[in-house]
Amino acid sequence: MEETEIGEVGVDKQAEAAHEKAQEEKHRTPWLRGLAVSSACFAVIAAIASLKSGRCANEALLKQSQATDQWAYYQAKGNKAATRAAEADILTELHADTNRVATIRGDVDKYSREQEEIRAEAQRLEKESKEELTRHEWFASTVTLLQVAIGLSAIGALIESRKLWLASLAAGGIAAAVFFVRWFVS
Repeated sequence: MEETEIGEVGVDKQAEAAHEKAQEEKHRTPWLRGLAVSSACFAVIAAIASLKSGRCANEALLKQSQATDQWAYYQAKGNKAATRAAEADILTELHADTNRVATIRGDVDKYSREQEEIRAEAQRLEKESKEELTRHEWFASTVTLLQVAIGLSAIGALIESRKLWLASLAAGGIAAAVFFVRWFVS
């Protein structure tokens, strides 16, 4: 299988073939000019959607990594709180200075409060990661549907089927609509 460059949608050759066929046959079948233009438009939208999809996937991974870091920090604070609480219990049993025990218990309370702030941040980051992953899936689906539309256009040009081109317009139109809605909703 031939490797493609990064960012290439993989349908450029079909779009070019459809365009060349349209140029050859423009006098015999004038609707092929519209097919070539629509295929080119679908290819442009697919390329942009592919970039958006990749960006959203990267953001989702980044946010999830940051959330994981926050959960590790949360756990470290919990370990500190548990260690300090055990220290306070031992010092209490040994009848140590009450001020020292109170200071240690204050540290335990501080760590517990900090844990709640860290938990909230980790949950926020996880939520953002899921939202970015959902955006990625929408854009990736849009790219797939646009590739189908371009493929249908290419086949329609090769077998001179206007109905197949109209089917590609329907698929591409739906994909383009989803793309623009998701872009402006994001």
